[in-house]
Amino acid sequence: MVEATKKDPSIDDMLTSVFGIDRIGSIADNECVSCKGYAIEFTDSLSEKEYGISGLCQFCQDKVFGASDE
Repeated sequence: MVEATKKDPSIDDMLTSVFGIDRIGSIADNECVSCKGYAIEFTDSLSEKEYGISGLCQFCQDKVFGASDE
């Protein structure tokens, strides 16, 4: 189980306003803050760690960081 990284509350508030969903709660529920899909499978440990930081599932990470053709 991935745990959300600790951030300053103002950062979490900003992320909640951007995505419309609480990052910490989403990670606890294995949910992506962006697409709202399940975030349970990652290609590697670095991607899993990124999920704890950003709350983005593998698909959304690939889109954001340019690893996807979509």
